[in-house]
Amino acid sequence: MSLENQHIDQNNPVQKQKKGFVATVFGGDMLMGEFVQKHLTLIGFIGLMLLFDIALQYKFEDYHKLIIKREKELNEQRTIYNEQMSALETKKRQSEVAKDISRLGLKELSKPPVVLENRDTTEQP
Repeated sequence: MSLENQHIDQNNPVQKQKKGFVATVFGGDMLMGEFVQKHLTLIGFIGLMLLFDIALQYKFEDYHKLIIKREKELNEQRTIYNEQMSALETKKRQSEVAKDISRLGLKELSKPPVVLENRDTTEQP
């Protein structure tokens, strides 16, 4: 009787053999299932959203790298500005100004300048 059952199983193409999960996925039988065919638009939409998410992650990573680069440039420019302002402050000191004036051959005033008043003689009080 076992020979007859084997003979019937081999000749009956309608009878399905059970496969494991891995064989079903890699064999492509999972894609032909009723559930997948019924919800194909939803699966496609989810796949499109995943691609969009990956693209956004790369774009935001590029923006983050650009922000870090610009912050470094800003810090460098701020350092240059602070150095130049420090040099200018030292040049503005009275002792430094006096040295620069003495190099030109001028002398620093020891008394305050005299204020001249302008009286208009054409007007009568």
